[in-house]
Amino acid sequence: MPRPLVDTETIITVALDAMEDPREGPLTARRLATRLKCSTRTLYQQMGKQEALISALLNHYFVKKAPRVDSSLNWKDAIGAWAAALRLAILERPNLSRHLSTENRPALIEFTRPLLAALIASEFSEAVAVEVCRSLVHVIVSLTLGELETQTHRYDETAIEGDHLARLLSTDANAYERSPGGTTPPPVFLQSIAWLIGGIELQQQTQAAQT
Repeated sequence: MPRPLVDTETIITVALDAMEDPREGPLTARRLATRLKCSTRTLYQQMGKQEALISALLNHYFVKKAPRVDSSLNWKDAIGAWAAALRLAILERPNLSRHLSTENRPALIEFTRPLLAALIASEFSEAVAVEVCRSLVHVIVSLTLGELETQTHRYDETAIEGDHLARLLSTDANAYERSPGGTTPPPVFLQSIAWLIGGIELQQQTQAAQT
């Protein structure tokens, strides 16, 4: 008789834990099936191939992590709070988040809806609000994945004290060492978000002056 299917919620929960287990390598169907005590055939029947499983994991995780944006915040503070939330969500699941490629970024749609609503409530047009969200997602994902890649490196900042650019880059790279939980973003993250907000504000002011 065929083995019974495993419910989807169990598969996703076990897969997320397995993916971040530091004692094991990359997640494979065989390793996940062993944890679930089922066959790989049953797993494929339930979830599809590896790409489909990864997409399901990303969707599940980022939907659950979608933040609530305080309605009392102005749009600049709403962006800052939302950006910090997305960065921390990525850092909390590094192995999963490394799959946030162009194809898989739709997993962030539900995560982004609260910010989109906040921008529209602040009198952004829907079209502009969507473009702002798209730019922010691209920048935050890129910056945070870069941050993940530097967590295993340590740079001697004193050895390059006279070189301002090199010192600044090493300060960013060593940020995780200063804040292992990731609560304190590196300077490049904060500056990039501030510049984006400044550019958005200028665009809004220019459009308002033209109307």
